[in-house]
Amino acid sequence: MYLSISSYTWLPSSFLGKLSLLQEYGIESVEIFCTKRHLDIGDPEEIQKAGMAIRELGFRRISMHAPSGVGDLSSPDEQVREETVFACQKALDAALLMGSSLITFHPSSIESEKHQTEERWNSLWETLRDISGYAEDRDVRIAIENFPSAYFGGDAINLYRSLTDLDLPNVGMCLDIGRAFVGGNLHVLLEEFGEKIFSIHANDNRGHADEHFIPGEGDVPWDDVFHHLRQYDYRGPFVVEVRDERPTVEILQNIIDFTERMGLSGVGQLSR
Repeated sequence: MYLSISSYTWLPSSFLGKLSLLQEYGIESVEIFCTKRHLDIGDPEEIQKAGMAIRELGFRRISMHAPSGVGDLSSPDEQVREETVFACQKALDAALLMGSSLITFHPSSIESEKHQTEERWNSLWETLRDISGYAEDRDVRIAIENFPSAYFGGDAINLYRSLTDLDLPNVGMCLDIGRAFVGGNLHVLLEEFGEKIFSIHANDNRGHADEHFIPGEGDVPWDDVFHHLRQYDYRGPFVVEVRDERPTVEILQNIIDFTERMGLSGVGQLSR
């Protein structure tokens, strides 16, 4: 397990604008949160520029969070689903160009109807089968993130049981700790699905809303979280994804303080 920072942390500023600051703090991994204002993966010139900057600054592990604009992976409308598959393939191409080995998708869109259950499950499975081979050819793994409870995919236990049953080796979980805590199923998810977790999105809250605090500033039981992850010898990114209006320097220092208390450091520890 190693520390990574999501560029969601400094939205809406440019993705490239804070990379050198991360380097100053000794952070060796970054997750690219893709939006058109932040980093437009539909712009080949922008992708190339970002990829060069990442390599020049020496970041050792890169992951991506696909833009919401890729569509709806579980849409029962076949035309919408096919358009989504095409957009996911474009995102996977961008991940390859950026040097990312992992990309996170949402299981549905925020406009989705939660109660089209059977049709949506079937569509999600078909979409994941369609894109998993495409991702495998590019040596990129796919992580599906638990959604807020109001949307399809918000029942994280059913979502991840479904992914486990689907049994695609390069498709796993991105466990958003804050959402799981609000949903009251954090411990069950860590205990039952630890070996299928590809990525962790780490943020904190008071247990009532997805507030995206810096870890350690809310009520999430982080000692228990780290105990479970280490029990499974989790070796993926611990991606801190927070929403905070304080200066980025202060945010990064608070993140570093928290991870040091938890005994978490950078990518270099993987070789120890």
